[in-house]
Amino acid sequence: MSKIIDLNDILKTEATFTYKDKEYVFKFDDASDRALQEVWIKATAYATELSKDEGELDKKPVEEQVNALTDAMDKQHQIVMEYFVSQIGKTKAETLYKDLGKSTNGLMFVLGLVKRESDKAIEDAQEATYPEFDGND
Repeated sequence: MSKIIDLNDILKTEATFTYKDKEYVFKFDDASDRALQEVWIKATAYATELSKDEGELDKKPVEEQVNALTDAMDKQHQIVMEYFVSQIGKTKAETLYKDLGKSTNGLMFVLGLVKRESDKAIEDAQEATYPEFDGND
């Protein structure tokens, strides 16, 4: 007798977030996961770069400091927005950004939540209890 394992109860393939009465659905497929990993690496790299260069940046003229900071923030915003546009569409991405008070830090927070849910989906599936498999009865 064969056993049925209901993957619906085990494996999560998307997460829905709500904010200000709007829903945002993020899929957990290969393409989305690659996009998520890439944006996470790039966006956090700009933040790390700024904090790493902070001591050296302080020694530069004020205008250079401002330009370096503005450039890094602009790049981070562009990278994060491109991710959201690719995952939830341009209109929803722009609405989310607007609803977050036009805050790239807010988008980074949401990105972190999406990453956490994506990682958790796999962890939950790995930790799930499955019926014993005793061959092809």
